[in-house]
Amino acid sequence: MTDTIPPITTAESVASGHPDKLCDAISDAILDACLSIDSNARVAVETLVKGVEGKAAIVLAGEVSLNGDAPDYEIVARDTAASIGYDDHAIGMDATSAELCEVHTFITTQSQYISQGVDGDLDSQGAGDQGIMFGFACNETEDTDELRGRYFPIAAALSQRLTRRLDMIQDSGEIPWMRPDGKSQVSVRLDSKRIEDGCYPESVDTIVIAVQHAKDAGGFSLDSEAQRAFIRDTVWEHVVKHAIPERWLEGFDPTNLIVNGTGSFPDPG
Repeated sequence: MTDTIPPITTAESVASGHPDKLCDAISDAILDACLSIDSNARVAVETLVKGVEGKAAIVLAGEVSLNGDAPDYEIVARDTAASIGYDDHAIGMDATSAELCEVHTFITTQSQYISQGVDGDLDSQGAGDQGIMFGFACNETEDTDELRGRYFPIAAALSQRLTRRLDMIQDSGEIPWMRPDGKSQVSVRLDSKRIEDGCYPESVDTIVIAVQHAKDAGGFSLDSEAQRAFIRDTVWEHVVKHAIPERWLEGFDPTNLIVNGTGSFPDPG
């Protein structure tokens, strides 16, 4: 009898009527409907479905920007759910019935302060901060006293420290013009010379922070160069320098700190 257990991998797949897939299908259908009106439409829509004994509900929420009249989101949602098979309340939902299935729509246009980052010609567009994030257990944090015991990818650990610092400032009221919404991204340069151990984190290359703020932050007019500089300087002094351990800021080029890359961020979302 062998002492080793053969490796086993498991994968999962869900049917089209599974709530996760149903919600994806409705959101996808709304995207398709918007693109049929404007091929450059920007669509960020989430869907929630819930069936109860007396009545089912579909909730649509998000932001859409397109050139033209918006599609009828309720009709798109009902038609999609019905086409998947939800046309009888006895099986969980009758999307064809306004009496047995309510559709609540909370879809607005994209905030002008977010859209300004992607509108206009290429030379005038701001820096976006969208990305695909992943994580895993590793020892990258174990060389830094402030992070020891986290066993996190260093970029993820540093990014978390930045947003937690933003939360602390918001909770304490230390900086009155800061608002609750925000996010951060940290890019870490790898030491490619340590091939025998794989690429090892060497230094922080870029920090991107979005922080919601009052329209009159710093006493400056909204979206002015003076206000943007004031917010950036404040974030550097009160957020970055407090949150990022000194070892990781050694050699950091401050011009690689990007704060509110689209310009201004007074509205959440």
